[in-house]
Amino acid sequence: MIDFELIVPDGWAHIPTTPESARLRSRTIDALIKSRLPDSLPRDKAAPFRKMLRTELTNATDDAARGGARAVLLPLTEYHNGWRVPGSLLLTVIEEPDDAPDPQALLGSLLADAGPNGNRLEIGGGPAARITEVVASDAVGRKPPSLKVSYYIAHPEVAGVWALLTYTVLTDGDLESEVLNAVCLLFDTVVATLRWTDRIDVPTEDELIDLLDAADAAVTSP
Repeated sequence: MIDFELIVPDGWAHIPTTPESARLRSRTIDALIKSRLPDSLPRDKAAPFRKMLRTELTNATDDAARGGARAVLLPLTEYHNGWRVPGSLLLTVIEEPDDAPDPQALLGSLLADAGPNGNRLEIGGGPAARITEVVASDAVGRKPPSLKVSYYIAHPEVAGVWALLTYTVLTDGDLESEVLNAVCLLFDTVVATLRWTDRIDVPTEDELIDLLDAADAAVTSP
């Protein structure tokens, strides 16, 4: 299976979102909540935060699944005063080997439509495009818009194989703020680490769930 790898900062959650990984997705969300809000915390104080985190993770992964993504990356580390990076990154691999268009021509068409909001790049050894757009945040109940950045990255050796990486960042309405620029730079840096790989012995969903259960048992055992 053709896939890609990224180098991500500590504290980022990688949650699978393919249809065949529904059980693993649920189990991964459970593990993330437990790691950040363990059972040792007072129930009355931790319960609302557990519910909030579960809703956030479930909504983000449901959106990714509906969009056909393989996985979603979510920064969960909290910084000063509980601030978290206000964005998420969707990871998708598109394989269309039949009558695959020339990647340079396809990217050229995408960039022509994007105008000044598009840039041509090279990532993972192949041609790529970075396209930005401002989108409404109504779906998450916010008035200020969000900034959406999409990367189209062609496999350098296999025709018709593309990586589509899309990150969306919530804003306060100021699309030129230093904070927004810093968050975008962080996501751009992660995307720039993309390396293509061909996974041969891919663990099954049951095997991955067993690994999570074993890790959980090791943490909770006396």
